Amino acid sequence: MAVRKAVLKQLADYFAKKGQMMSPVEYKAADDAPIRFIVAKRPFGSWARMQQMIEVNFPAQWEKANKVAPAPKVAAVDAMKKAAAKAKTAPKQAAK
Repeated sequence: MAVRKAVLKQLADYFAKKGQMMSPVEYKAADDAPIRFIVAKRPFGSWARMQQMIEVNFPAQWEKANKVAPAPKVAAVDAMKKAAAKAKTAPKQAAK
C-alpha cells in the first residue's frame, strides 16, 4: 500500500509539472519520466485506474494536469452572438 501511494505521488507531481495527463504511449516516449512505465502501471492494474486514483487522492495535481482552456472558436462564436443580439435590440432609425 505504501508503494502504491509513493508511486502515485511521483506520477501526480510529474503530470502536474507537465501540465497534462499522458497516455501510455506518451509516457513511454518521455525521456524525463520519473519511473519506468511498467513500474508505474503495475500497482494499479491499468493506466486508467492510476489516473482515477490521482484524481481522487491528489486533486491539486489533477487540476494542474487537466487545465482546459476555452477554445478560440467558442470565444469568437460568443462574440458574434453578442453582436447579433445587440443589433436586434438597437433602435432602428426612421428612413426619410
